Amino acid sequence: MAFKAIIAGGGTGGHLFPAVAVGEEMRRVRPDAEVLFIGATNGMEAKWFPRSGLRYELFEVHGFTGKSPLTRLRAMWKFLQALSRARRLLRSFGADVVVSAGGYASAPIAVAAIISGTPLILLEQNTRPGLANRMLWRFAHKICVGFADAAGTFSAARVEVTGNPVRFSKMPQAVRWHTGPLQVLVLGGSSGAHRVNLGVLRAFKILDGNVLQVAITHQTGEADAGLVEEAYRALGREARVVPFIDDIAAALDCADLIIARAGAMTVSEIALAGRPAVFVPYPFHRDHQQEHNARVLARVGGAVIVADDERLGENLAQILQRLSARPECLQEMGRHAHQASIGDAARRIVHVCFQVADNHTNTRHSVAELGNRRPELVKGTRRNEVEPVSRGRAKLAEALSGVEGKRVCHQVKRNEPSKEVCGVRQDKEPVA
Repeated sequence: MAFKAIIAGGGTGGHLFPAVAVGEEMRRVRPDAEVLFIGATNGMEAKWFPRSGLRYELFEVHGFTGKSPLTRLRAMWKFLQALSRARRLLRSFGADVVVSAGGYASAPIAVAAIISGTPLILLEQNTRPGLANRMLWRFAHKICVGFADAAGTFSAARVEVTGNPVRFSKMPQAVRWHTGPLQVLVLGGSSGAHRVNLGVLRAFKILDGNVLQVAITHQTGEADAGLVEEAYRALGREARVVPFIDDIAAALDCADLIIARAGAMTVSEIALAGRPAVFVPYPFHRDHQQEHNARVLARVGGAVIVADDERLGENLAQILQRLSARPECLQEMGRHAHQASIGDAARRIVHVCFQVADNHTNTRHSVAELGNRRPELVKGTRRNEVEPVSRGRAKLAEALSGVEGKRVCHQVKRNEPSKEVCGVRQDKEPVA
């Protein structure tokens, strides 16, 4: 009988691409496996899935945080509609496991899995878990975390440190010593980052009279592509400006230095590629999620962190000038970044999925046999062993309703030690 999995995640590339990587690895290991992807109608997957050839469904769901009461009420109504559809879909598809890659697109099918008793596996890409995983992890069979820093948030018995599945299988080469222009890759995330785009342009304007030789590839997002392209033209600098980079492996392979936001997948891809980075974490997340991600590489000397503030352009210009003069430092940073990476993440996660599904099937058969032979065992001492998730389902409504009142805010540890990177100390504030 073919293995069946539902994999949900989307909204941004940081949730979509890990989901796709896991599904592709499942079908590589078991070619007869059936994989159904779940996304949101307003996420980037709505455009990406139709071109992919993958089997998918899209739910109309929206985020809850940072919204007005009326918008939250509408979002809750859409969620309940999506949950009803998810439960029907789960019954008709008959999944062996449900994998939630995070984001609001994954919540309806994850809750449907909990209600039905289908094994649930959560992927947590960030060092600080998002809202959905903070609500749902107690009902999951396993939580696969991308960074070891995230493991302490969850029960040790359920956590697997697997790393984050990246968008490439062939590893980029190590940073090479060459005499040509410095190859700078700018990544604002799958949707771009307007403030990073402006900061980078400001930096190159400051360096306009400098003899710094650079070749620029700049992923801008859809909204800023024209603006950025025109700005480089006005500065007289040649640059390859694109809304989105599909072949991230090729882009990383060419890069000597990367300027980027610090989303979990960006940090993981840069680390695995062994590239030095200047991270500009998104400053408005309530848990400083991206700053925590960036510090995974900064504290081992693989990256420099620059604050997204009014001096972003000036600080980037200073760092670019300093690093471009020391190519040996870039190579050292790349080596340190790679040492902090976790490879083969998709294979590790798929192994967990198969193991959980097999254990669930065996447990179900054991319960059936016990029920036929000695019903008193099912009603007595064995109940806690064979029905932990079913027992937890009764508390789901309480957990969902109480999460806002019990939210845990994670504080950035300013005294966390970091290595000196090319003369820049980062052990007090995340600025150059």
